[in-house]
Amino acid sequence: MDTARTERADAAEDSAAMAGRLRMALVELGRRLRKDWPDHLTPSRLSALTTIAAGEPLPVGELARRMAVSTPTVSHIVDALERLQLIDRRPDPRDRRVCRLVLSDAGDELLDDLGRRNTGFLADRIRRLPADQRAGLTAALPALEALAAAPERPHNEGLDR
Repeated sequence: MDTARTERADAAEDSAAMAGRLRMALVELGRRLRKDWPDHLTPSRLSALTTIAAGEPLPVGELARRMAVSTPTVSHIVDALERLQLIDRRPDPRDRRVCRLVLSDAGDELLDDLGRRNTGFLADRIRRLPADQRAGLTAALPALEALAAAPERPHNEGLDR
């Protein structure tokens, strides 16, 4: 094997190991952040709320596409969020057969509260890190932000099995 091929194989192995560690850290952080969520707020409901809050009013089908779930699945989520008065359905001004989903005032307040609590939790944990780990986290933030902003790929594309 030539040197370049060996270096690529080593880099792929390092990337896979790093990806595994990052995934486990994110799973654990996510679990800890969810501990204080209201009982009625499941991860899928929060995903729908944050997707709805991120932009223009969405039709149910578009919400399903953005969440990468079926329309019947997202319809159940939307029904639950509406019962909890966290979202409102508004008629589409151009097509009366379509309704668009928007965050209600209660949904907006819930997301603001969760954001404050989660930020506070993380800020407290970061404050407790040794200075070298805080510096390392600061240095890693641009890479983490780039990972989060990278375009999504189809669900089965690019999986290493």
